[in-house]
Amino acid sequence: MADSRKKNKKIIKYRRPFNIGVIFFGFIAVYLIVCVYMFFTSTHISGYEVIAGNLATDYHYTGIALRTEQIFSSEKPGYVSYYAREGEKVSVNSAVYTVDESGRMAQAMKENIQELNLSNEDYNQLRGEITTYMSNASDMNFSEVYDFKSGLDASILDLMNQNMIAQLDSAAEDGGGIFTRYNAGTAGVVEYYIDGFEGATLDSLSSAWFDEEAYERTNLRTEELVGQGEPVYKLITEESWRLIFPLDEEMETYLLDKIKENQSVKEDGTIVQNTTYIEIQMDKDKERLWPSVTVEYREGTAYGVLEFINSMIRYANDRFLTFEVLRDETTGLKIPKTAVTEKDFFVIDKNYVTTSGTDNNMGFMKQTVGEDGGTEARFVNCTIYYQDDEYAYVDPEEENFSTSEKLLTSGDLLIRTDSAEFYQVGQTEKLKGVYNINKGYTVFRQIQVLYENEEYCIVKEGTSYGLSVYDHIVLNADTVNEDEVIYD
Repeated sequence: MADSRKKNKKIIKYRRPFNIGVIFFGFIAVYLIVCVYMFFTSTHISGYEVIAGNLATDYHYTGIALRTEQIFSSEKPGYVSYYAREGEKVSVNSAVYTVDESGRMAQAMKENIQELNLSNEDYNQLRGEITTYMSNASDMNFSEVYDFKSGLDASILDLMNQNMIAQLDSAAEDGGGIFTRYNAGTAGVVEYYIDGFEGATLDSLSSAWFDEEAYERTNLRTEELVGQGEPVYKLITEESWRLIFPLDEEMETYLLDKIKENQSVKEDGTIVQNTTYIEIQMDKDKERLWPSVTVEYREGTAYGVLEFINSMIRYANDRFLTFEVLRDETTGLKIPKTAVTEKDFFVIDKNYVTTSGTDNNMGFMKQTVGEDGGTEARFVNCTIYYQDDEYAYVDPEEENFSTSEKLLTSGDLLIRTDSAEFYQVGQTEKLKGVYNINKGYTVFRQIQVLYENEEYCIVKEGTSYGLSVYDHIVLNADTVNEDEVIYD
């Protein structure tokens, strides 16, 4: 019994069973730590899907209109009333305004103003002016409110005077010598504002012209009482007019190229400059016009000069005109400029390009050394990335798939098939391209840039070893090398 108790006092050490879960979650923890470390230390590669499109560039400019304008002043002091509508063509015998020296006519007009009834057409004209202002109003240009008020006041006075012509004619019979009607000094389009640009010419062109904050415009119709010799109206006497605007570097280059395209050469070598036309669209009424264009330089600044032979009356009331130059939009494949890189290529005379085999594979005949030590010609099937009028461009790193031997190296001699001439490989030039990642690794694809701005390029579609719509390329070409595997 004692022995039995002694045996029961023996202590057996407990062993915990092996826990596979701890090991499994430990591996997961290590894996997550490594992934997080790689995420923060590795270079992130972003892709971009190639799309078809164009670059919608804003080619809006503001120009100053120069016309043949003549100011007419009052021959007598007194109260002025106008007959002709602003922007109306008048002949020499057309009545433009009257001067009432005594003021009795002006007083009669004020007394009878309540009897005037404006037509629906008159009200529609006023509503149109208000709607136009409201649609273009800006909190940044509050001063335009005063211009709008002056213009609207002038329009109302114009409508009032038109409706009172009959009364003026009747009262003129009793006005005697103190009431005088004046006809237009010459034929033209009548305007009732002056701004100091009436005598401006291209020879006096200055950058100060385009300071709109310093621009001052006087509306003559808001002045009822005028002194002798003070301006009362002006006439635009020629249909032809000019629109002058400052050029930025891009538009200067564009216009100079257009002008150069319209040059012709005579048999004696003399260069003849033919008239160059461009298409523009006025912001005011969306009208499209085709003026001729030249480029002038003043104090190192380039200015575009647009010459018009019609449409003067449409914009006679405006000195500053905003318009858009309508250029032919370049369409193609749209890619970010950050995706563009450059690569060196062998430049080979294209006369050495030949074909071989039933598939007409393109390549070159390269001079090699045979097993017997003699020379022999061997066809190498090279990828020709690009050809121009003189050269074919070949990748120096292209290898034979089975032997990993480079197809062409600097110093190789190529044989021309139709003669005994040789061409030594070695000359290189750079081509622009992007890295295509459709197959999961980077492959250089050559591009032809048609147009570019600060952010995007438009490249030609359908080029050999180029890009297609929906291809995927590396967004930032500087972050990768060719043949680099891309991990998602």
